[in-house]
Amino acid sequence: MSQGLRPHFHQEYIGRSEQYYNKKKHLLIKKEQKICMICGRERYVTTKCYVPPPNRKENLNR
Repeated sequence: MSQGLRPHFHQEYIGRSEQYYNKKKHLLIKKEQKICMICGRERYVTTKCYVPPPNRKENLNR
């Protein structure tokens, strides 16, 4: 019979990744699901991605 897992450092890979725009905060948010290769532990990480505003000078020259 198994006696459980030994203590280990989680070796994670990205299982799923999605991006969406948060209208309240006006930011692009990246949400990733990270899964441990050894024990299968799932963890969700959210990251704020900065999107610069459009350059108005380029739009006026067209």
